[in-house]
Amino acid sequence: MDEVKDYWDQRAKDQPQAATTNDVYLRRLEAAALMSQLCSIGLPPEPRILDIGCGDGSTTSVIASNFPNARLEAIDFSAEMIDLARSKSGSDRITFSTGDVRHLRDRFPASAFDVISTNRCLINLRDKEEQYEALNQIRDCLTPGGYFIGTENFIGGQANLNSLRQSLALEEIPVRWHNLYFDETEFMDRSKKIFSEVELLNFSSTYYLVTRVVYSALCRKEGIEPGYEHPIYAIAASLPATGDFSPIKLIRARA
Repeated sequence: MDEVKDYWDQRAKDQPQAATTNDVYLRRLEAAALMSQLCSIGLPPEPRILDIGCGDGSTTSVIASNFPNARLEAIDFSAEMIDLARSKSGSDRITFSTGDVRHLRDRFPASAFDVISTNRCLINLRDKEEQYEALNQIRDCLTPGGYFIGTENFIGGQANLNSLRQSLALEEIPVRWHNLYFDETEFMDRSKKIFSEVELLNFSSTYYLVTRVVYSALCRKEGIEPGYEHPIYAIAASLPATGDFSPIKLIRARA
């Protein structure tokens, strides 16, 4: 895991404005999907929320601004990311600190939080069993009936996306070296033994279809390089989700 930590430390130093991803609209779409779920689950008046793998703290700050009575903790195993998050936050209601999703039981008591969130965090673990043990520890830190809401990557959506790209003679988008994607079927089978309720939501499917297939094909036809600043990203983010063409899915699970 040291090489993965070094990677995120370096990104925090070199790309402070896009530390977690260069795709700004994807990050906004992820935050909007999280907020939609938080608004739908019926939070207590002063919810206790833990954001694991908070990165530069952007999503944590969105939560804080929308839930002024929430008590928020945010952890990341990259000290550089935590420093960046503190510098960007401006909120005294968020406690930022270094922490590891593999050692939640050592850090927090049982039933400490009403909601725990992750944002492309568990895919940084290098071993499948570590990923599912992390899910067990997340459940243990939730109140009975509390929610885990995470955005993580899945191999089935990735395969569907690449199949469409292949049909247009576009290169396959590889899984990055520091990521281990979940398999949807295995995830559901194993997560149902951890949580009382589990659901996967394809919130970013249309976004990926438009930006990684349609836009990429147009760029190739015009002989130009794709760029994240193109207005098609904003348009894609505004469209309703359909299909299963994105590796990123939202997990809604109840303890």
